[in-house]
Amino acid sequence: MLNFSYKLPNLNNKIYFLCKLYTVASTNNNNRNNKRASKPQNNRASNASKNSKNTINRNPKQGWQPPKKSNVPLISSIVGGILVVVIVVILIVVSMSSSSTKQLGQSAASADLVSAVTQIPTSVYNAVGTGGSLVASPPTKLKSPALTSNGKPEVLYMGDEWCPYCGAERWALIVALSRFGKLSGLETAYSSSTDVYPDTPTFTLVNAQYSSPYISFVEVEMQTVTRATLQTPTAQESNLINKYSNNNIPFIDIGGKWTSSANYSPQVLQGLTQQSVAANLNTPSSQTTQSIVGSANYLSATFCSIDGDQPADVCNSAGVIAAKTSLKIPATTSKNNHSHI
Repeated sequence: MLNFSYKLPNLNNKIYFLCKLYTVASTNNNNRNNKRASKPQNNRASNASKNSKNTINRNPKQGWQPPKKSNVPLISSIVGGILVVVIVVILIVVSMSSSSTKQLGQSAASADLVSAVTQIPTSVYNAVGTGGSLVASPPTKLKSPALTSNGKPEVLYMGDEWCPYCGAERWALIVALSRFGKLSGLETAYSSSTDVYPDTPTFTLVNAQYSSPYISFVEVEMQTVTRATLQTPTAQESNLINKYSNNNIPFIDIGGKWTSSANYSPQVLQGLTQQSVAANLNTPSSQTTQSIVGSANYLSATFCSIDGDQPADVCNSAGVIAAKTSLKIPATTSKNNHSHI
């Protein structure tokens, strides 16, 4: 099993090391100062004892006086302490700003990134199939009135930007949708840094545009990464997520015939970036690829089941047929050979 976990730098270890280093340095400095202070005192006391026999009626004021204590050790300790505090504060600020940069780092996805995610070779889809045990929660059958828009079966996605499970599912959804049409307006994003699976690399669909001759796509990103209201669902959409998902997210309604949530664990995305995930999507043995592409094959199989098995090159591919078999969808061979856009 490949390990996709990534250990972030431990700030507490850095602070402990600096404080320990300062303590050792201060102890050594104090020892040196104590030796310097005690050495002349012992020598002078010894000399005074030796000369006491030859000294008569000496004025005490003219005798040996102990050396004045130096303020250098105290000043060194204060300066050293201030230095440690400053370094610790800097480390904390850097750590917080690094997380904040991710949280506020939504930006248009580059053309290369979009291409890597939306143009995965058919051979990879077929090699991955259903993704095995990594795709633990495939779509389930839904008994509901048909969901349509613009005269075509509708795929409805509802989620939140802070949600790591939504973040993971968006990868599979974007990959699947790209096989049936063209998706634009993608922006990179990260899930919340304070929830489970923090900073899951993903995309936001808030400004996405989709065109397809086969299906319609509607997205509702309800909250931002800071849980502020972003998009408000319609009454119908609110009713659907409440009735068929008990308001759990992510929620995907596929033409009123299937529903899907998080198909795989966001754990496989931990410590990665959008670029590193995309770079692996041509490698069928990668756990991220098996999770994302396996889930996309399942979603593609359900899309095919609601749109008359179009396009044929997708719906009749080995990867989608494997998903159809798992979901017990009849593997109908389409007579239309139109390729996907």
